[in-house]
Amino acid sequence: MRDAPKDIIPRFASALSVRTESASAAKEATERALSRLGEGAPDLALLFITAPHAPQAALMASLIQQVSGARHVVTCSARGVIGEGIEIEETPGASLMLAAIPGVKVSPFRVDELPKVPDKPSPDWHKDTFAEALHVERDHAGTLLFCDPYSVPLVRALPAMSIASRAMPILGGFASSAKQPGQNAIGLNDDIRDSGGVGLSLSGDLHIEGVVSQGCKPIGPTMVVTKARDNIIQQLGGKRAVDMLKEVVSQLPASERVALAKGMLLGKVINEYRDRFGQGDFLIRGVHSIDATTGAIVANDFFRVGQTVQIHIRDAQTAHADLDMLLDAQKLKARPEAGLVFSCVSRGKKFFREPHHDAAVISRAFSPTQAGVQQAKSGQHIDVSTSHTPLAGFFADGEFGPVGDQSYLHTMTTSLGLLRSPKLVD
Repeated sequence: MRDAPKDIIPRFASALSVRTESASAAKEATERALSRLGEGAPDLALLFITAPHAPQAALMASLIQQVSGARHVVTCSARGVIGEGIEIEETPGASLMLAAIPGVKVSPFRVDELPKVPDKPSPDWHKDTFAEALHVERDHAGTLLFCDPYSVPLVRALPAMSIASRAMPILGGFASSAKQPGQNAIGLNDDIRDSGGVGLSLSGDLHIEGVVSQGCKPIGPTMVVTKARDNIIQQLGGKRAVDMLKEVVSQLPASERVALAKGMLLGKVINEYRDRFGQGDFLIRGVHSIDATTGAIVANDFFRVGQTVQIHIRDAQTAHADLDMLLDAQKLKARPEAGLVFSCVSRGKKFFREPHHDAAVISRAFSPTQAGVQQAKSGQHIDVSTSHTPLAGFFADGEFGPVGDQSYLHTMTTSLGLLRSPKLVD
């Protein structure tokens, strides 16, 4: 790891407010974050707010821009918001991240103004037309994306964005504060809308790593899709899909059959060239229904003949272990300057039976105090006087994040964006 001058390292600061009055919440969060950021105005502010603040989103964004001097303020409303070790659910809350990022170009775009993805794009369409619309530069670091689920279809757009982004991560999520169309708040600066979406392409001196915890583990044997059409799997291993699943499930331990009663999940292998597949090698997709007449499986994603699939289960214990495992791998790298957290609305305290689960696990993973304890065991010394890693995010109605070299729309996951200076990365 190489040292870098402090004046060219990205600086981030986050803050939470639980004030019920929107202007007071915006002012409190901004003043707290500014006091932690240090000298100089931020280049970017990310504001995540709960439903009670959504009607005043434009006022809050204007106040944050006025007080902080941030050039860009992006706002997204959600059912709950996340900060440093804390998750605010079912009560008013505002989570703010300020970023002073020298050497980084921030390029906003409106999702609903992007070119329509053709049925059959030409070989150069993504590189030329779509990459230009997304402001993908040669030194593109990644894209942050916030959308309204009622008005932004991403079936074609998100895969196209991923191709145009040159395998750099797309991170963010669907707004989740609305119970019906027209109630979400998503915007850039004081232009807040109840539909559409906002994206930010970041390029230059910033390293963005996406970590997606799908919270699942594979069970039973792997199977090969031998007949399929779009999202309908007709045969597995040469047998009717439903018959193969019944055969596999009948041989599972009772505990795993109980877990399957909560909903069956299928994982499809990301890289078919591996010799063996384990946890983390699959993109998890849900089983929507089973056609009793034909024995076909209707999934919520497309499958093709020749793909390897495996049944997966998800529960709180598995989800905790999966997130822990992914964070353990990140501890071997330079501590991130900041983290953005996008957890599914189906997680939180109802799923884990305790408050603040994901936020607390992530915060502890990058705590300098924890690092000091671990390094002290090996006789090393670490300065634990530095502040904890700033975290901000929200509970999403669908999370965006990379698995392998492509970014996808997920459910029931925690998608984590880790922001580091390239000068501190090996």
